[in-house]
Amino acid sequence: MSEQQVPVALITGAAGGIGSAVARTLRDQGYRLACTDRDAEQLEALHHDLGGDDSVMTDRVDLCDPDRTRVLVGNVIERLGRLDTLVLVAGVGQLGRTEELTLGQWDEVLDINLRAPFVLAQAAMPELMKSRGNIVAVASVAALQGWAYSAAYSASKAGLVGLMRSLAAEYGKSGVRVNVIAPGGVDTAMATDHQPTDHLDPEVRKRSTGLEGRRAQPSEVASVIAYLASPAASFVNGTVVPVDGGAFA
Repeated sequence: MSEQQVPVALITGAAGGIGSAVARTLRDQGYRLACTDRDAEQLEALHHDLGGDDSVMTDRVDLCDPDRTRVLVGNVIERLGRLDTLVLVAGVGQLGRTEELTLGQWDEVLDINLRAPFVLAQAAMPELMKSRGNIVAVASVAALQGWAYSAAYSASKAGLVGLMRSLAAEYGKSGVRVNVIAPGGVDTAMATDHQPTDHLDPEVRKRSTGLEGRRAQPSEVASVIAYLASPAASFVNGTVVPVDGGAFA
């Protein structure tokens, strides 16, 4: 297989816990990678961890900037020649009483968690149709059930599920598969940073642990994403896969 035939995955939020685990998993499976995040220092460290060669592209992008986000897709095609998989990991959390939520906070969460995936999917779709590729988006169990103190986050992730299912219905005949995973609690920095404080109900946190009473490791989430991106999932399209350790069984 020539280098131009090796599949390419674009991963957003690649410097974070889930994103970096996805990058390592897909790298081990032979993908060439385009990794983006707004943390340039962590991106540089990830590039080094992944071998530091030309088959791994890193690009610092603020996904709140739709023009820069569209340029990102063009840069991937220019440098790596193709795009087979778009993995939408980047996201921000929100925790607090809804009556205290500002419109600025609402807009930031919706911009990163919902608008940016739309812009990226729209820009990437022509290339994904050429490669008969796929999209895997990271939502949350908060998209599937009401989640106290997370109005903006839950709304953004529920919207992401609706967006991805709509894309699956629209582009499935073109050979593009679009799927979503819905993790419960994952052992990442974002989960640590968004813990209920004294004035919020601490029982909310317990809902996100699986039947074993623990959070998922990022590698456990990454393995499901890698499966959905692979030819092994060739007949899986338009679905939402909970990765919650049975928390909502």
